[in-house]
Amino acid sequence: MKKLLSLSILISLSIGLHAQSSKKEKIDYGKNIVSFVPFYAVANNHMGIGVSYEYLMNDYIGIRVPLMADLNNPYYNGGVELKLYPAKNTGVAKYAVAPMVMFGSGKESKDDFVWDPIQNNYIHTTYYNNRTHFGFLLNNSLNFTISKNFYIAMDAGIGVNYYDKISYAKQAGLPPNNSKITFLAQFQVQTGIRF
Repeated sequence: MKKLLSLSILISLSIGLHAQSSKKEKIDYGKNIVSFVPFYAVANNHMGIGVSYEYLMNDYIGIRVPLMADLNNPYYNGGVELKLYPAKNTGVAKYAVAPMVMFGSGKESKDDFVWDPIQNNYIHTTYYNNRTHFGFLLNNSLNFTISKNFYIAMDAGIGVNYYDKISYAKQAGLPPNNSKITFLAQFQVQTGIRF
């Protein structure tokens, strides 16, 4: 009986020491995150998909470069984001505040109804306007590392376009162009690998 009790105590101690040593081991999640963005939305009715790359400089700072394409128009967005992780970027769930500079350019479609005096009726017309914008966003990011290499995240942010120029189509009956400060907002979902 004493031998059995001594054996069980030794096994318990060895299991406890093994568990303690495994807890102290730091998991290396990797410094690179390559993501596919299956859903991306920007204010002014742009919805699309994209890709992004993030490099983690240390446990608290990462630099991310997203590239997006609109699904309905030949319109593209890109940016540079500085992700600041107040409680480190290691572990399963992470929060980051991310100031971002964003640039977008391309064509936007606009549907309108134009009065045709010959047909005595309104005719549906689609105009394509050239648009270029440059602005600043403050994003909030919630990141989940599901396994050592599988990563999902959600980003949402608001900001302002310091330069937002639309060159209207001549048929629209609007001024040829304008440039103004406008509201900017975005939301995106990412999934990818971390290595």
